[in-house]
Parts: sequence; C-alpha cells; structure tokens
Amino acid sequence: MHVFCRLPDMTNRGVLIRPLKKSELINVKQLAQAENWNVGEAEVDLMWELDPDGFLGAEIMVDSSPRIVGCASCVNLNDSYSCGDLFIVEKPYRRQGIGKSLKEAIFVQAGSRNVSINSVCSDVESNVKSGNFPTISFSMKVFEGCLVTPADLALHAPTDVVITPYTGDEFEELYVYDTEVHVIPRRQMLQGIIGTKDAHTFVARKENSIVGFGVSYSIGKGYNVGPVFADSSQIAQALFRRLFDCLPKGSNIELTAPEDNTFSVQMAKRCQLNLSFDMIRMYSKEAIDFKAMNKVFSLTNSGFGMV
Repeated sequence: MHVFCRLPDMTNRGVLIRPLKKSELINVKQLAQAENWNVGEAEVDLMWELDPDGFLGAEIMVDSSPRIVGCASCVNLNDSYSCGDLFIVEKPYRRQGIGKSLKEAIFVQAGSRNVSINSVCSDVESNVKSGNFPTISFSMKVFEGCLVTPADLALHAPTDVVITPYTGDEFEELYVYDTEVHVIPRRQMLQGIIGTKDAHTFVARKENSIVGFGVSYSIGKGYNVGPVFADSSQIAQALFRRLFDCLPKGSNIELTAPEDNTFSVQMAKRCQLNLSFDMIRMYSKEAIDFKAMNKVFSLTNSGFGMV
C-alpha cells in the first residue's frame, strides 16, 4: 500500500506526503539529528523492516530537485495498534500545514488501528483538543548523560535468582515474558533489538523461570539502556549493573523510566544522569491496560514500542 496526500500549493511549492524507501531513511536520521534527537540508525532501520510503509516524508521541490523537509512514522504493530513517532518539520517550512498533513497521513496509514504517541508535556493539551489523541495514559522521564555507576549499585540479584548473558537458546521464553509486559506481541522487534550491533542482553532466572531481562544497544550518540523488565527492583538493579558494566567507561546513555517507577527515577539520578524531558503517552482511542507496568524499569526507548 502506498499512502499519500497532496497539499495545496504554498508559496508556489507543492508538497507531497509519501512513504519513504529504505534508502531515504537517511533523511529521517538527519532531520532528527538537526533537532538534537538521539535516534539510532538501527532503531529506524528495524522499525522500517517491521512496516515498510510506516515512514512518511514531506517532499518539496527545491531548485528543481526533490527534497524531504519533514517526516513522521506510523508503524503498524498488528491489526489493532500503531506506534506514531518522529514528527519533524524543518524550521523554515513550519506553520505551513505540513505537520498537520503528516498527522493526517499517519491516520490513513494506521487505518482503524489505535495509534499511540509519546507527547512532550507542552503539546498534550493541543493533541487532546485536536481530537487526534484524546486519551492520556502514563508519564515517563527520559534521562541522558555520561554514566557514572554508583559503587553501591548491587551487582548481585537475590540469592535465589541467577543472571546470565543471553545465549539465544532462551528466546522463546524471553518472548513470552516480554509479551506479558509489553502486551502486544513483538517477536520481530524483540529479535531485532537483541540482535542490534553492540547489544548486550542479560536474563534473570528463578527456579528455571525467567523473572527479568535487560538490553543495552548503541544509538546515535552513545547507548540506550532498555528494555529492562523485572519482577522486582532488586532484580532490576542487578540487571542495570550488568548492563552498565558492559559499556565503555564514560559512555553517554539514554534511559526512559516510567514516572511512577521510583526506583528507576532515583537510580538515574544516582548515576548522575540528567533529566532531558518528560513525555506523556497518548492514544487515538482507548488506553492500553498494562497490567504488568510494575515490571517496567526502563522502556524499550523513548519513541518506538508500547513500553
């Protein structure tokens, strides 16, 4: 399916909203970098593989050559849910209707699906008033900075829990545990995250059952630490410590924690990470009921995925 809508001529320049080819994703990465967004190439490539029609570009003609001046993503996770992200328009082309048309296009791409976005707090009211995203869900905090691991951050889990590096043999069990927390099954996404270049994954077990896991992987500037899902804060702490110890000394990291997870928020501060911004999860329809939200100590990242 190819989704597009054509805008009226503005200052003698027509604008076309269309799906981007994989070779054009460099435009998305460049637009994100210009906004100082720490978007990893592997993340964008992975989400494109999940839904090749999910990345939309706003194209205009500049000096008789086509140029992408805006983008948005709407990755269809299944028949019921879509994940919206990366709404960007270059500054010289803002307030000309391009952003509005990109939002209209993602709803064409999503069809009847429930679309989720992570909104900065200043945009929540306008998102609700527009009617596009009337449902407000949970809050999250995005921390970034040069990692300083506290000496008292425990390396060892409770005595009845064993933490080992991921080998690949336990993927099916890991997938079941991830689905319990993430709600929406994401086999391909999970495989892609774990298989990302420079990724480290640790699995926590208790009596042969998985009780947590954590992943870190390289992104645009440094490393993303997440997802970290665990049955308790003690297990999560040991997973974080293992992941931190795998990273090069002085690494810049990004960690996205649910606001209500006091342990993760306090740990990020102890690691001397800076609060970059707060975000609110919003939906175009009803909110997803994350019954295991207490197991989310770090989200997969600040954009893609449900948690």
